[in-house]
Amino acid sequence: MSKEALQACVDRHLEHAAMVFILDDKLGTHHGLSWADFVLLTMLDAAGGAVLATELARTLRTPASRLLQRLLPLEKIGLVERAADGDCKRRITLRPQGWRRLHEARETAANACGT
Repeated sequence: MSKEALQACVDRHLEHAAMVFILDDKLGTHHGLSWADFVLLTMLDAAGGAVLATELARTLRTPASRLLQRLLPLEKIGLVERAADGDCKRRITLRPQGWRRLHEARETAANACGT
């Protein structure tokens, strides 16, 4: 990898970190969500409200153990539910409160992304 390519990667990372910092602040202040929470809830919504945990981890490009760490607080406050389906696989479901919170947060996220 050339020095220029490496610097481009570092620059992209810093731009991403700055965006996440702003989104975490706005979403946290107004909706009690982090940007990572918002993206997770958005992926559940896009999947029709329920998805296998392994599929969600793959979509979010995160290890299953990291996904579990992110799901536990959301489950505790009633935004998602984890349950075994008929095949004993973990299914993650967006609960009505999670759906409402996600839809309330979309305008905030859209406005923050536009700045």
